[in-house]
Amino acid sequence: MSAYEWVARVGGEGGPLLICSEASFAAWGGAVLDDDYELDPACDYARVLPSDDEDLEAELVRFGADQAGLVWEMDGPGGADVAVGGDGMLVVRSWVRNSDAPRRYAAGPAAREREWTVAELDLSGGQVAVVWAPVGAAEVTRSGIGLDLEHMVGVGAVLPLVPGRYRAACGRLEGRRGRYAPAEEQHGPPVEGSDDDWDCRWLRLTQL
Repeated sequence: MSAYEWVARVGGEGGPLLICSEASFAAWGGAVLDDDYELDPACDYARVLPSDDEDLEAELVRFGADQAGLVWEMDGPGGADVAVGGDGMLVVRSWVRNSDAPRRYAAGPAAREREWTVAELDLSGGQVAVVWAPVGAAEVTRSGIGLDLEHMVGVGAVLPLVPGRYRAACGRLEGRRGRYAPAEEQHGPPVEGSDDDWDCRWLRLTQL
């Protein structure tokens, strides 16, 4: 296991992230609305909603001619931090603003003991897309590794990853301090120290 490097932050206004190869994302149509501004049941995004399992955090979705990706629920609007390392990728969602404690926890050895496997994912192309799932490939523009909408930046990222097949595992921590820091901590200077006890959830991809 090698150290992770935090390289991107992606997010949106609610709903899951899509994780798939860059080539597969090119076929992703995202959410499409009909003339009544209702979600078209034939669109790609409708494949991931709704779920009969209220506690489901991640599952495989198939789309296009023969494409597959993983959708991972972020639990509300906001952003997730993305890291890459020698053995894969880590995506972490937390709700505290000025502490890196959730990222440190998810990247550490204790977090792996709280995980459960959800799927295996083929990422043989060497580039992986992490994108707010309602967004279709045709809607975004790319700047460096980032993917942006016309009026919203940071809805995705395309990152290099060692080609191969990956184990996808979810984890969560319900910390003693909860989700949100007190106002004086949220808007004050960054909090330093080793207090990792905040709510967070994560998705880890580990090469098989």
